[in-house]
Amino acid sequence: MKHHLINKIKSDLWAIRPDYLTTLYQAALDFDGSGNASNSRGYSVEGSTAVVPIYGALGKNLNDFEALFMTDYNDIETALIEAENDESVETILLDINSPGGTIQGLPELVNYMRTIEKPLVSYTDGMMASAAYWLGTVSPHLLISQTAEVGSVGVYVALLDESKALEMQGYKVEAISAGKYKLDYSGYEPLTDEARARLQANVDKWHGRFKAAVQVNYPVDDEYLEGQTFEGEEAVKVQMASGLVDSLSDALLLINE
Repeated sequence: MKHHLINKIKSDLWAIRPDYLTTLYQAALDFDGSGNASNSRGYSVEGSTAVVPIYGALGKNLNDFEALFMTDYNDIETALIEAENDESVETILLDINSPGGTIQGLPELVNYMRTIEKPLVSYTDGMMASAAYWLGTVSPHLLISQTAEVGSVGVYVALLDESKALEMQGYKVEAISAGKYKLDYSGYEPLTDEARARLQANVDKWHGRFKAAVQVNYPVDDEYLEGQTFEGEEAVKVQMASGLVDSLSDALLLINE
């Protein structure tokens, strides 16, 4: 199961802060087998507001090992469905502290979120970056504390070229394949220009979709949607957030008053 996560990190399309993906990779490599999945599940109700926690790196259809390090989009959707159907809940607040996650599963969750009839509010007093920011901007009200960060609008894939390392170890891989593009991203040999161009086109496509999704509720100029993050007042100034609130309890007071 560890190898599944490591392969995901090496080959999947990500909307996450690159430094956090590096940390995730190292944590997976160093894992000693102890511990249990500790990501928050479900939601709590404060007054008439359901608080849905969205913490840590995000991904889709996580196995037990991956769930030690990440939060599953499936669990977020389940919590939102339950909150939407809870008669005691009038408003849903997304309590986000996440560097982002995979593209896989993200647009599908966003599409569901846009069908929710109850008012949505997003809040962070930590980080709402990349995929997490995409989720947060589904809400027309995005509240941020003064020292929190939002943004990092970008997409990437980081392929590992192992050909030189294998050569230095005395290994020569001879892969027999059928299909012109079958071994494009194998890691056995350097990426071809054609394969790189296809990857770049895919990354550009998803970056464009990411920007368009943000701009549904937040009229942010494209120049601010190139991977940067913005804190507190600066985020509000460039219209990446709608207001400043110092704490989750203050956000709840504002919603429930």
